[in-house]
Amino acid sequence: MSSEFDWFMVTMPIFAIVVYLIVMIGSMEKQPKFLESEGVKKLTGLVFVGLFGGGILISLYYMILRFIDLLANY
Repeated sequence: MSSEFDWFMVTMPIFAIVVYLIVMIGSMEKQPKFLESEGVKKLTGLVFVGLFGGGILISLYYMILRFIDLLANY
């Protein structure tokens, strides 16, 4: 993928699906029993940290890379 638009077109539908699932499960009057098990809670925590932690690290990498590029062109 060569441009920011390409990344946007790939990540936005994924983000929309994740938000939709969070809202729909969160709005249920009675949540399914499998969501209350210890393994699912641990997996959910790991996925949350993995996605957002990974996103933060990738963003930090590209911010530093862009900063160095701007300094080089100064």
